[in-house]
Amino acid sequence: MHFRIGSTLVALALVVSMTGVALAQADDGSAPVDDAVPADTPGAAPTVNQPSVAPTLFLTLVNPVEQDVEVPLETAQLTIKGMTLPGAVVSIDGDLVDTDDQGGFTGVTALDEGANEIEVVASDDQGNQVNLTIFVTRGE
Repeated sequence: MHFRIGSTLVALALVVSMTGVALAQADDGSAPVDDAVPADTPGAAPTVNQPSVAPTLFLTLVNPVEQDVEVPLETAQLTIKGMTLPGAVVSIDGDLVDTDDQGGFTGVTALDEGANEIEVVASDDQGNQVNLTIFVTRGE
């Protein structure tokens, strides 16, 4: 009988110990983590809260592709197309242009004869800003 009591006590101590581990909170005060259900089990809740990372602001030109462009004298304006972060504000030479839901934009700017420097700026609601400068030579 002593053997059974000892086994029962060991089993009870093991259960209490494992329950304490399962209920223990992380040092950062977050909710307990339950490793009993694998994360890839259908319908299982994630076991660890991961901070969300905000997308990084970017600015890419689709047209013109090059940032140093030569156009004929007959070309009085340049159409600029590009992509940026959805929700960003875009300006071409200080004039705001609309962006679509995917961050695409199109704008037109007038060209002077000779050298033109066109600045394209994208900014987000966090105060971040990305600039690209296009150098266009018209009719030389």
